[in-house]
Amino acid sequence: MSRRRHQKGTVQRRSGTYRGIYRKYPEGKNTQVLLGTVSDGMTKRQAGRKLEEIIKKMEEEAPLISLEPSNNDGTMTVRQYLEKHYMQEFWPNLKPSSRKGYKQVIDACIIPALGALEMSKATRSDIQLLVTKLRPTRNPEQPKLARNTLNNVRNVLGSIFREAELGKYITETPVYKIKMPPKDPKKTVIIPEADVVQAVVDSLGEPYRTLTWFVATMGCRVGEAFGLKWGAVDFEGKKIWFLEARYMGKEAHLTKGHRADKPVFLTDFEVARLKAFKAGCDYQGDDDLVFLDHGKALTGDHALQQEFQKAAKKLGLHLTFHGLRHWAGTMLCRAGVPLKDIQARLGHSLWQTTANWYIEEHDQGQQNAAEVASSFMRSVVAISPVTATATATNSLAAAASA
Repeated sequence: MSRRRHQKGTVQRRSGTYRGIYRKYPEGKNTQVLLGTVSDGMTKRQAGRKLEEIIKKMEEEAPLISLEPSNNDGTMTVRQYLEKHYMQEFWPNLKPSSRKGYKQVIDACIIPALGALEMSKATRSDIQLLVTKLRPTRNPEQPKLARNTLNNVRNVLGSIFREAELGKYITETPVYKIKMPPKDPKKTVIIPEADVVQAVVDSLGEPYRTLTWFVATMGCRVGEAFGLKWGAVDFEGKKIWFLEARYMGKEAHLTKGHRADKPVFLTDFEVARLKAFKAGCDYQGDDDLVFLDHGKALTGDHALQQEFQKAAKKLGLHLTFHGLRHWAGTMLCRAGVPLKDIQARLGHSLWQTTANWYIEEHDQGQQNAAEVASSFMRSVVAISPVTATATATNSLAAAASA
């Protein structure tokens, strides 16, 4: 049995020209081709069709890729292990969004670079070479992956070789012995004020209005909101249990980590608002989803593209549901809520994740830190700044003469 690789490629418009980028086989390298110019009347759709024709012809002429082991001793390549074992045994355990991300990494990075390599002969050098090629450090003009994206590649590779080791296909995984490049400087994220977020909420229609308010208030993952059922809302005890999550409108699955073990607390305001929202819903049973649109489960893509991001853009914001989760963590920190309590509300298994990725610094906080640091010495020596400078100068002069 054999199969060809299939791809769509990417069309980019640059300086009045349309260029197509695709992976050329059998070399497995990214290739750029000029498709046409805007001045000639070409549209992006026409450029896309032309690129499809180029890719189709290339795939027809490229040699077929065998999926069967080519050696008589039963050894298999990385590609063969992925398709015969990893995708069959481990893949179903991943949530839909993880499968989507893993698939992108496997198709774009792993198979082209390591697909023909025998699993049992994969070494640390093979993995290190792949990482170095994806993020070159010596040539700044060469395209390179962001560090976070490179982390995803390493994590997927680690998952593949870890499962291969557990399945006795290899004796030891080489992935975690590699050296990763330095981390990118963390960019400053502008956190909008509460009244701006409230303006976005007010501009939406239901159920997106309550959904956006809910994610911002709870700090939950949007998939947890999509998977929430009325039976998990304890109005009397003023608690919510995030037991299931839904992604891309597909099947529900258990929430991450120990999220289902602890509830998120509500105030009387949240209880009243959720009760009012429930009263206007057609589906109010314990097994019914809280957030539905005309009886259908919401999906992240639809909610983002059709409602939420459009409203945010009108107010000059680039905001996502996941961004609201960061917003919630940051606002809780600025209000003085202890880090461990923020971690519990956001549902992180490690407080380091909360501190490093979900709490953003801001100028006012740094100014407050400066005032507190300054107060330490001011409280010890209660003298004016001019006297303090003169005292310090005299002390240094006396020490020098001695």
